[in-house]
Amino acid sequence: MRPIIDGGEVIVPLGDRVLGRTVSKKVLGPDNKKILIKKGTYIDEDLIDKFDDLGVYELKVRSAIHCETIYGVCSKCYGRDLGRGHESHIGEAAGIVAAQSIGEPGTQLTMRTFHIGGAASGTSAEDNVEAG
Repeated sequence: MRPIIDGGEVIVPLGDRVLGRTVSKKVLGPDNKKILIKKGTYIDEDLIDKFDDLGVYELKVRSAIHCETIYGVCSKCYGRDLGRGHESHIGEAAGIVAAQSIGEPGTQLTMRTFHIGGAASGTSAEDNVEAG
C-alpha cells in the first residue's frame, strides 16, 4: 500500500491508509538485509510516527478481501475496531458495523435524492409559462 498522490500532492498519507492494519510481508531496509518491520506486526500510531525515520514509503498489509479464513474474516485481516480504537477480536460483529457505516450515508443519499425539486426546492413546471 502506498500514499494516495494526485498531481504531486499527497492526498492520503501512508499512515492514514494503514493505521490499525497488520503487515503481511516484512519490510526490509535499503540494503535489503535488515528487517525494519516484521511480518505480522500490528500498525499503531507509534509505528506510523517512525515511518519517515525508517524510510518506509510502501508496505503490504493484510486485507479482508484476501483472508483465507473459511468462515468470516480473521482479526488480523479485519484490522482495527474503529468504534473502540483497538485491534478487533474474534466474535465481534464486524458485519453489523460495516452495514451501519454504509447504511447511514446511504439513507442520507436517498433522502437527498428524493427531496430535490418539487415544493421543497421552490421550483415548479410553471416557471416557463409566458404571457401572450
